[in-house]
Amino acid sequence: MIKAFTLAEVLITLGIIGVVSAMTIPVLVNNVGEKEILSRLNKAYSLLSQATIMASIDNPPDLWNMQTADLKATEQIYNYYKPYLKLAQDCGCGTKALGCWSEDATKALNGSVYTYGHENGIGDTYCAVRLVDGTNLSFDTWGASNLGVNSSNDVFFFYVDVNGDKKPNTLGRDVFQFVVTKEKGSLIPAGSDNDFVKCTVDDKSKEAGIDCAAKVLSEGKISY
Repeated sequence: MIKAFTLAEVLITLGIIGVVSAMTIPVLVNNVGEKEILSRLNKAYSLLSQATIMASIDNPPDLWNMQTADLKATEQIYNYYKPYLKLAQDCGCGTKALGCWSEDATKALNGSVYTYGHENGIGDTYCAVRLVDGTNLSFDTWGASNLGVNSSNDVFFFYVDVNGDKKPNTLGRDVFQFVVTKEKGSLIPAGSDNDFVKCTVDDKSKEAGIDCAAKVLSEGKISY
């Protein structure tokens, strides 16, 4: 004689399955999301490294004007790169560049709004494009120490939102920085020379997470 499960037993079993699912599914989803971010970050690093090499052939970086907040200088360097990038949208420079960045405010790793000159977070003295794979890419200049690299000059750098307008739009989560200095002339992940000291949720500054690229690329994971 085959014994059937009682209604109580079925409900208990379903309850256990529900609890286990609630515990494991978010972890699995997060793991898949992290792997996608890591894949896209490595792809962006490779793409921009190659573009930097090509852009440098006729225009050596030691001759680039990297003066902070000099929009004309940024635009000139931006034009060096464009032939070597596959663009879905070219938003140009200045306030027009806002069209190639998320309308939501970019956030620091500690949850605060990362604000530099505009409510979207990354200012309006920069140039921006959207790549065919959906990556948002901006071009800007700044002080080297802010980005965790060594240079006696201001530097040229990229904001890279590896998943475009999709959330979380947060430094160190899906927004990373890469730098070109006059001295080295090659692409350097932010944080390469300062042990990524701002790559922590405990950093209280509005730049928390700005030097995470080197940490994530070296460790192959997002661990903070």
